Amino acid sequence: MAGAAGRLLRGAAAFAASLALLGGSAGVVRAEEPVYAIQTEAALRLPPAGSRDQPPSYHAYLLKPKGDAPRDYVFTWDFSELAGFVDVGVKPHSGDRCTIDGTRMTCRHRYVNDNPLVPTPLLRAVRGARDGSSGHLRVTAESEGVTVRGASTLVRVGGAELFAVRVPLDHRPFVGEVQRPRYSFVNKGTLPAGRVLLALTVTRGMDLPRTAGNCEYADLPGPVETGFALCSFEGPFEPGAAYRADRGIEVRTGERAFVDTLEYEFVVDSPAERERLRAGLVLTRGNGPSVIMRKEGSGLPPADDVGKYDTGFDELWARTTTDLQVLGDTAFAARGERFTVDLGFRNNGPAWITQLGPGDPTSVAAVWFTVPPGTKVTSKPDRCRAWGADGKLLHNGLGAPAYECRFVGRVLEDERHGLRFGLLLEKEVENARGRIELHGGTNQFWPDDDADPDNNTASVVVNPAEVAEGPRGVLAFALGATLIALAGGAFVVVRRRRRAS
Repeated sequence: MAGAAGRLLRGAAAFAASLALLGGSAGVVRAEEPVYAIQTEAALRLPPAGSRDQPPSYHAYLLKPKGDAPRDYVFTWDFSELAGFVDVGVKPHSGDRCTIDGTRMTCRHRYVNDNPLVPTPLLRAVRGARDGSSGHLRVTAESEGVTVRGASTLVRVGGAELFAVRVPLDHRPFVGEVQRPRYSFVNKGTLPAGRVLLALTVTRGMDLPRTAGNCEYADLPGPVETGFALCSFEGPFEPGAAYRADRGIEVRTGERAFVDTLEYEFVVDSPAERERLRAGLVLTRGNGPSVIMRKEGSGLPPADDVGKYDTGFDELWARTTTDLQVLGDTAFAARGERFTVDLGFRNNGPAWITQLGPGDPTSVAAVWFTVPPGTKVTSKPDRCRAWGADGKLLHNGLGAPAYECRFVGRVLEDERHGLRFGLLLEKEVENARGRIELHGGTNQFWPDDDADPDNNTASVVVNPAEVAEGPRGVLAFALGATLIALAGGAFVVVRRRRRAS
């Protein structure tokens, strides 16, 4: 079941986003009504009793409007269709909130966070269960004042079980390079598969040219995963045998590529799996000849090449560059005055940057801001942490001499991130100069990888406003331009500031 948890998470996020946009799910829900739903795996294969295979992980998520107030739920799992060939139990960590009565498991829980995990039953095939026995596990939920849409999972004992085989790829491709991996899988189950589906997913820097006639293609909304293909192959595919495509299915490295991923997932074809994989996408059929899966003799691929799951995953590091440019600022202020500086960085492209594989999961890039002398930080972005002169992290985030600001998730090829700091001018220092500089965030991007290292640092300059005492107030001059407004018998100063880019 492999990649199922990751795909379920992505499906949950996409479903939640669609609910936010549409105000409801498919059906007769009015746009103004909040929508609640449960999402689970479409299918689950249990190993026969006595098998050395571990039972697969099984997940369910509660999808609800973002920011919903804490709410109590009662979840009911109906496993009447599984009676006779599946034992159902309560997971140890759910024992204080779940009980079983007959063919139902009831769980009570209070949720505060968005899209939380739902308690799920523990499923094991009973001894003597017929290979291929199947039935639906259904879940519903209730909460005061709302309607929750339930879900079901097809549970099967034994049957076909497909494992993706690692494909040979050039993991350092050039921009524009087209590779044609010949995908393959092993049926490690107990029954043949009549028809098999291959789902291909690529991230922002990769493309799937629409060249295979038995594949359907779609553009994903992104911003991370942007390309998808669903291919269908006729069987039967026997247990204990390996199968390989007779020719490659194209994948191309695009201009935005830097560190990207190719995911390939094999599943036994069924209406539930097709619905899960299509996920409401608009797909178009490829315009080339069909690809055929052929049996690979009697030997199986080396164990190191056969994945532990139905999903294969490859990370590609393109031979390309990107250019992150930090943004400084210049400000003018009088002693005792509070003001702001707008800092940050932008990606000049052509490549995007993301955290996809191993490495520091907290950031894709970071900047370091050294505060100009004579000034004190009075407000800061939440993402920025304060550091002392001794190089130690400070718990009090204001008034520090330096700040590290991390950027999480991704930086698209044309994206800008701003950092607004509030400062207080405590002491007038002519041409007081701070500094903002780019630091690496993960093992995938460091300043050495940057196409233009000269713009990885910038100045943050604060100058005192020129002061001339007048009989009724203070006259300030900034950058040689002064705007004076008379209000209430006093002069009000409007300061002009210049941004350095």
